[in-house]
Amino acid sequence: MALFGLFGKKETGNETIPQNDVEKWILGTYAMWAAYADGDWHYIAGSAEKNKQEGASMRVMLRRDWEVSNKTALLDMVDYLTALYREGTDCEAEDIASGAWDLCRACQILGMGFVGGYIDRQEMVQKSAEVGRVMQKYYHSWAELYDSYVKGYRGWRAEQGGDAQKDIEAREELCRGLRNDPDGPCSVAWDLKL
Repeated sequence: MALFGLFGKKETGNETIPQNDVEKWILGTYAMWAAYADGDWHYIAGSAEKNKQEGASMRVMLRRDWEVSNKTALLDMVDYLTALYREGTDCEAEDIASGAWDLCRACQILGMGFVGGYIDRQEMVQKSAEVGRVMQKYYHSWAELYDSYVKGYRGWRAEQGGDAQKDIEAREELCRGLRNDPDGPCSVAWDLKL
């Protein structure tokens, strides 16, 4: 069965529509962010289009939230988020238990960098697939990935202060809904060759 049918958003000429199963898999790693940020998880970086306005919006978010204002800074941030989990690194069980928070965000900002014009689609997919293979090494299912993401988010959000519990519960509910949707982002095979 073609996954375009499952994803239900087939359009022609749209640069942010995933073109194959690998791209759909990558979108699944940060669908929770796209949905939380009022985007649409069916599209790269939650953006229904890649245009001047969306590009500017992504560049503002990358600069404001990540201190990323060019390709070099984007790739450096991805390296920073993934360094602990790459080959040859000793990962503690606790790092793995919450590590998807960083790994998923690495794919997220790569998507944002594509929509923002910092990297092209080929490099976005290549770098995201590299991060995805790391995810597949440490997690054995979408459920494990999403559980680790939520644990990492919970720790990060609690440090931010304010009404953390309300935000944590909302993010947990969002992740649970996405993970359990039979036509959702986790409908792509976890063990897909990336």
